[in-house]
Amino acid sequence: MLPGQRVSGESPPLAVSTSRRTDGALVLTAVGEIDAATVGRFRTELTGACVTAKRVIVDLSGVGFLSCAGLHALEEANAASPRFSVVVKTNLVLRILDVSGVGACLDVRSDVEDALI
Repeated sequence: MLPGQRVSGESPPLAVSTSRRTDGALVLTAVGEIDAATVGRFRTELTGACVTAKRVIVDLSGVGFLSCAGLHALEEANAASPRFSVVVKTNLVLRILDVSGVGACLDVRSDVEDALI
């Protein structure tokens, strides 16, 4: 098997779901890796969230890797949404946001409830 090749029946490397809270905020939850292979789906879901909600919270707690393409998608969404927050719990993703400088432009929170403040 070649690197990056998936075994038949294996879960895709990124799962994305959305839920709307009673306060109107839309929470987009990503689990897996956001890289060149998965950023298209992530960007599509993110763009849809920003179009349909005034308050978007992107929960990256379950993301183990975030590529430059994923960073760019977050920057685009941040520019498009009036109220945009990102929830990050993993050290690797926090480090990627920090080193890239993108984290300084985002409202980065430790959990969804904190993002609602």
